[in-house]
Amino acid sequence: MTAPPAGPRTAAADRPGALWRQPDFRNYALGQGISVAGSGVTLVAVPVVAALQLHASTMQVAGLAVAGRLPPLLFTLHAGVLADRWPKRPIVIGCELATVPLASLVAAPSLVQLYAVTFLVASLQVLGSTASTAFVPQLVEQHRLVEANARLGTGNSLADTAGSNMGGLLVGVLGAARAVAADSLSYLLSAVLLLRVRTPEPARTEPGQRTGMIADIRAGLAYTLRTPLVRAAVLSNTVNASAMAACAALWSLFLLRTLGWPPAVLGLVMGAGGIGGAIGGITGRRLAARFGPGRVIITALALSPLCQLPLLLAQPGTAGQVAIGAAMVVQTGCAVAGGALLRSIRQLIAPPEMQGRAQSSGMWLAFGLRPLAAFAAGVAGAAFGLRPTLTAITCLLAVPAWMLWRSPIRHLTSLPAPGAPGAARPALEPAAEPGAPAP
Repeated sequence: MTAPPAGPRTAAADRPGALWRQPDFRNYALGQGISVAGSGVTLVAVPVVAALQLHASTMQVAGLAVAGRLPPLLFTLHAGVLADRWPKRPIVIGCELATVPLASLVAAPSLVQLYAVTFLVASLQVLGSTASTAFVPQLVEQHRLVEANARLGTGNSLADTAGSNMGGLLVGVLGAARAVAADSLSYLLSAVLLLRVRTPEPARTEPGQRTGMIADIRAGLAYTLRTPLVRAAVLSNTVNASAMAACAALWSLFLLRTLGWPPAVLGLVMGAGGIGGAIGGITGRRLAARFGPGRVIITALALSPLCQLPLLLAQPGTAGQVAIGAAMVVQTGCAVAGGALLRSIRQLIAPPEMQGRAQSSGMWLAFGLRPLAAFAAGVAGAAFGLRPTLTAITCLLAVPAWMLWRSPIRHLTSLPAPGAPGAARPALEPAAEPGAPAP
């Protein structure tokens, strides 16, 4: 895979908003935003179906979270290899279209059917999101990669807000199961917009030039674990993603049952996080330019456990709803700002032929423990109660920032030069790092 040539850097090309005037980027961003909005509807509606319509127990709701988080563990590494071997845009379009009939099956579900649909949709999202992320460096010039990721993060956060709010509204009007079925239209519209993207992709590798699937997977993992900057980011993200998966397994159940929230309020408060995501996407790049990417990423992670405190201290009523919503604004803003920077760093450093596997290896290592984390949260929630379990999860969220403080990311004062990771690496890695694997 090769990124589009940078070409002459004109004033018009570097003007703010220039990316939105590029038809391919605009169609790609709109398609992704609509898909994210659809996922936001599902994120609100599916736990409501399980908890209120099917009267699922704490363990059964946690099992639903496990079903949604198992596909990244099983399929992410293979998705990275496929994204490096095959044109990426058709993969994304195919995954969107395949989701349409699956979402419609939730109209009259049983618990087993809900598990199956959740698992299959999450599997398609693994393949589609891996190809989509690897497609971005091909869609825009390298010097616009950070801006593109920031704008995508902003748009997706706004879309997530709209989807969560719409999810609460649709649940109230149509019922949770019909809301998920109606949401299948969002995936169809996303596929139509992605069909309008015309950026050419390089010819796929011929079969005679390929190595085996396992060899390609091993190469991606070796790259991730032997590059100190990437290794530090992935290991800290593993802890962070596991803690957030454990929290997500209990979050909706805690708000719906312990605090007695109606589904519409749940969707509204969950959607409030999208406002913070938009702010994080807009400000993250500017903060990194002023303070350095390392400081911004570590600070964003350090704020995450503090944002959990309103959830732990809240009581039923409007005050708790406002406090949790405000905390979600900050937490999501930090996640988008730090996430866009980390994604851009990985895309800039990775060789062109390694883009899919570089992203998927990091995702697999970071998200592979999420099913176990969600299951453990369900066991702990049933044994010790929801609030004590959420308190323990909040303590775990303090660990990732400490890990990055002790890593090369702490010394990251600027982004790597596009296409020249070797030139940037001395500034990113301290001279003394005994025992580190060679990049």
